[in-house]
Amino acid sequence: MTAQTSPPGSPGEPQATPGAILDAAEWLFAEQGFERTTVQAIGRSVGASPGLIYYYFGSKAGLYRAVLDRTIGGIARRGLAETDPGGDPADAIRAIVRIQAEGLLDRPHLGRLIIREMVDHQASHAEPVIRDVLADLFARLTGVIQSGQARGVFRPGFDPRFAALSIVSQVAWMVTAGPAIGVLLGHGPAGPPAAVRTAFARHAAEFALAALQLEEPSA
Repeated sequence: MTAQTSPPGSPGEPQATPGAILDAAEWLFAEQGFERTTVQAIGRSVGASPGLIYYYFGSKAGLYRAVLDRTIGGIARRGLAETDPGGDPADAIRAIVRIQAEGLLDRPHLGRLIIREMVDHQASHAEPVIRDVLADLFARLTGVIQSGQARGVFRPGFDPRFAALSIVSQVAWMVTAGPAIGVLLGHGPAGPPAAVRTAFARHAAEFALAALQLEEPSA
């Protein structure tokens, strides 16, 4: 049997792109969960045959892992690319929080996807991207905090790993607890509007830095 080397479909027939399939899958996996979402439903939502999806991603699990890699891994790769571990530690922390916020807060359904993966699967599908990509950004952030401590600009008493977890948890909580936060801030269970989410991201970085930075000596 000859291996298929081109996407299935008739010559000249429009084909859904891998990006369009990932977009549709991301939304459906977030709304319905991995088990309840079928390849057929994903295909119908984007006008792709199941054969085309299998051609690009191999299986439903392969497609799901690709969704997680694009979302979680994409944020981590951008954070690594756009931060200088040898630069100003405060600038690096601001950049990492901003990139995290831009990757998460503009996709409100992403929090639901992450919660489902953590609760339903104990991060088993996400483990490769967490271990191989996100861990590098976590190490970068931890190293930035250690650098700030070594330079005498951050408090020495903090465990850099715990401080890093605290920093990224702020925006993550805004995403995953969006309905509750919307109610608390008076915007309803639809969650806070984009302007409030953006303002919170800026606050999160400055709040973290206020906790980390040594006080200026009084005159």
